Amino acid sequence: MQALPSAIEASPVHHLPMLKAYADHLGLGSLLKHSVPTAMAVDAGTVVLAMVLDTLRGRSPLSRFEEGFAQHDTARLLGKAVPPPALNDDTAGRVLARLYDFGPMRLCTACAVRAAPRFGLERRSGHGDTTSRSVWGEDQCAEPQALPCQVP
Repeated sequence: MQALPSAIEASPVHHLPMLKAYADHLGLGSLLKHSVPTAMAVDAGTVVLAMVLDTLRGRSPLSRFEEGFAQHDTARLLGKAVPPPALNDDTAGRVLARLYDFGPMRLCTACAVRAAPRFGLERRSGHGDTTSRSVWGEDQCAEPQALPCQVP
């Protein structure tokens, strides 16, 4: 007969293991680890996964990022045991700066390219959101035209 452990620790994880499984299936952690290398104790993929999980569990301020993992089994949720003090706002900020330097659209494209075959996504057409960029401007090859909203 096996001896029972003296104490069993439990913490609610709700939907977080399922979200981690999707991130693992997509290869998010390895993509970020190789695309955005850091010299920190915790790699960028692990920090981004932690930020995603933190956001989808009810998002706390970045200053409380560390507290969000103090009661969780980080080995189960992040794929490796990470002490909660290593997941602080400074670490998150440094990773966010590295992501910005690498280029968010490059990372988004890399994630989409990985997701398409793994999740059977339709790839015959694409959409690019250009609403955040000005579409009016000087085109050196075009003839001058009146803008449709101008009043004579």
